[in-house]
Amino acid sequence: MNELEKQAHAWVRRMRSGALRPRDARALARWCAISTAHEEAFRAAQQKWNDLLPAAALAGIDDSELAMLRAGRNRRNQMDAGRRLFLGGVLAASAATGVVLLYSPMDLLPSITSAWQADYRTATGEQRSISLTSDVIVNMNTRSSIAVQRAGMGEVDGIRLLEGEVAVQMERPGRPFVVATGLGRLQADQASFEVRVRESGECVTCTAGSLRVTVAGMQLVLHANQQVVYDSNGMQPIRTLQAEQVSTWGSGILTFSKTALEEVIAEINRYRPGRVVLLAGAVRDKPVSGRFQIRDLDGAIAQIQRLFHLDVKNLPGGIVLLR
Repeated sequence: MNELEKQAHAWVRRMRSGALRPRDARALARWCAISTAHEEAFRAAQQKWNDLLPAAALAGIDDSELAMLRAGRNRRNQMDAGRRLFLGGVLAASAATGVVLLYSPMDLLPSITSAWQADYRTATGEQRSISLTSDVIVNMNTRSSIAVQRAGMGEVDGIRLLEGEVAVQMERPGRPFVVATGLGRLQADQASFEVRVRESGECVTCTAGSLRVTVAGMQLVLHANQQVVYDSNGMQPIRTLQAEQVSTWGSGILTFSKTALEEVIAEINRYRPGRVVLLAGAVRDKPVSGRFQIRDLDGAIAQIQRLFHLDVKNLPGGIVLLR
């Protein structure tokens, strides 16, 4: 690997870590603009990321960096033994094929563990509908993974939402179906509801029927058009939703009602490959209302650019700078 390729890989690593700050994004734009070779090197590094390990890997990192990753893993001896073995296996397999992980083990842990445990998963921008039984349908949103839970006789009686967001529809009187998350347990027999796992906590919305929500020993019942948000500190008060606040992702549409632009960009990034980086700090909190087609989020970015009179810089790998 030559020096230019190493620099390109370093940029991809920083971008994928989620630590790309506005000044870093500007520096990346300048770096790509140095020459066609720089832009092509970054594009190639991005492509290797997409083509190789699902755990986010690139080829050609030298042995000293692999040793650093291993040392970092050894320092984290508080991790669950099964997870350590799994990560060790990934590293060993990567080394054998000339491919090593770019993220540190702790950065990789959530997505790798979810992929390992999941029975079903969706990629960026993908949505999927699964009939788990004759009376339970699970619609998975972008970047989501679930594990199927079975009763003693092998009958499906629930799922565990490992990451992302699902909408569940069920019609099975007298036979409760359970959705478990990292923090809560949802139970119903005749209901439609959505649940989303976020870094800041979890959100459950009942769209029809009713369901029981249990978090840290506390219980409540949600009815149609009610929503509750909870985190490790407990549950917030139940919220009654207005028509314009009901999610529409199941119909292929993202709907926003007076939502801060920064939050809109974050939501677009969930569905769109690459990354949109908002550099114009003065408009971060500006409200956005509108409906955008998930299949045409580049069109949504263009609308935002015109609405707030922003300059757009497109970089390889689907990176868009708004400034």
